[in-house]
Amino acid sequence: MQRMLDNFDKYNFVDIEDLCGHLLILVLASVHTTSDTATNLLFYLAQYPEFIDKMHEEMQEVLAEEAREINELAIKDGNSADTPVITKPGDAMTAKAMKKMVHVDSFVREVFRHRTDLIGITHKARANLTLSNGVRIPKGRLVTVNLRSTHMEEALQGPDPTEFRPWRFVGKSKGTTKVGPDFLTFGMGKHACPGRFLAMQAEIKTITCMMISRFSKFEMEDPSKSYDALHTNMGAPTVTGLYLTSRQ
Repeated sequence: MQRMLDNFDKYNFVDIEDLCGHLLILVLASVHTTSDTATNLLFYLAQYPEFIDKMHEEMQEVLAEEAREINELAIKDGNSADTPVITKPGDAMTAKAMKKMVHVDSFVREVFRHRTDLIGITHKARANLTLSNGVRIPKGRLVTVNLRSTHMEEALQGPDPTEFRPWRFVGKSKGTTKVGPDFLTFGMGKHACPGRFLAMQAEIKTITCMMISRFSKFEMEDPSKSYDALHTNMGAPTVTGLYLTSRQ
């Protein structure tokens, strides 16, 4: 968005309405992808309920620690210990706290790794290219990446790449926002999605924490459709509903 604003003349925007129209497209696209991904993540929580308690415990521990640190800093700044800044751990869901939830982060990344398009990230060659393996790409040719092959390659993902292992990335420097040859959900290089930090840290992971804090159980309305529910294409309608059990 900022690039558009800074280079309005380069993009041939003729007036403020034209500029706002382009910005609105970006906003609507981000809303769609975030809501679509969050919905799909709920189906993975329903399919793998045995991992919910671990993430819930981690979230409670991290938020309690973050609340304590914030209140201690407030006291040092002159606030009274009798009137803490944070009275409920849930109010301490800061960006710092989200980064500490390594199991939540790993679960979300594993969902993204499994729920990916077969092919995507289409690019157009601006010049004749020869790749390191000798493949030649003529100028003007469209190239599409085999995402499924990349995300299910044992050399890149570790043992049993086709299995859903939510703690696969715990203890590794492979967070949900880190792109690379082994994780192409957000692209790679200078063209990697700049909105992934907002989408992951402030939205998807926050939604995950809110859901597991309020609900103890997620169940598919029609378990026979679980496979289809977990592998829907981006934007496709869900094939079954969900039952959510409140922790209260």
